[in-house]
Amino acid sequence: MNEFTTVLSNCTITKVQDDLNHYYFVDGEYYVSLTHILEVGAPFPEGLKTWLRVTDGEASQERFEMTGARGTKLHKALEDLSLGMELYAEDFPTTYEKDAITTFIRCMQFLFPQGKYPKETHLEAIVADTNLKVGGTMDFVSVADLRRLELLCNATYSLDLDKNGRFVPKKPLEGKEKPVKFVKDYKFTGKSSYNHKVQVSKYKYMFNRCYINEQPATKAYIWRYSPQHKFGFQMQEASFREKSFNRIYETALDYLGGYPKPPQIKVYADKFSLF
Repeated sequence: MNEFTTVLSNCTITKVQDDLNHYYFVDGEYYVSLTHILEVGAPFPEGLKTWLRVTDGEASQERFEMTGARGTKLHKALEDLSLGMELYAEDFPTTYEKDAITTFIRCMQFLFPQGKYPKETHLEAIVADTNLKVGGTMDFVSVADLRRLELLCNATYSLDLDKNGRFVPKKPLEGKEKPVKFVKDYKFTGKSSYNHKVQVSKYKYMFNRCYINEQPATKAYIWRYSPQHKFGFQMQEASFREKSFNRIYETALDYLGGYPKPPQIKVYADKFSLF
């Protein structure tokens, strides 16, 4: 079990991570995770509903486990890359994995042509809403040129690949650089759902209340690896208002019969011996 404590503008939050789950605590008080609220109270993704209609339970379970494990592995890979670590192709044996990593690198090199992240970049930032008692972990927060962000959102018609395999604009960038602070969440699913857009919008809201001494984030995006798209990804802006999440929150608590009880966490010794 691992613990990560972060001092924020609105609280001090601890994330407790075991083999399968993670939990949030503020001053010893349990905070339900943002993803759990969305899992319980948000609409069931329509694409997934359609797929479940034509598969049996065993196939569905196998699919969920496979895609879940793959998504977790690739999330970790993108985090490691962002931290400056090198990855080895032999650790990612499938074409899907290698292509996802290559696509991510192309996007980040295009977004940050200076070859490094700005000072106010955050990776895996832990945030909290102290009013609703909700915790969460964001994938990425940084500052980039809005012109480049908009081109990534319209990549099919706005970008080309040069001879070195890098993204380049089809037309020269117009006007001056427009730096904006933004939140980005990574997905490895069939499509970007309503739930994903509400999630990243909520992350932006939480970040701006947890880091009040920093420039506020004004944009929120979903970056999704998608082999079906021309360049292997889809990037969409999300701009839902806070009341969208609040409706889901109330639905989740209503379904759960109130605010969920703290989890029972098992703690083990650092080492084991028989006698």
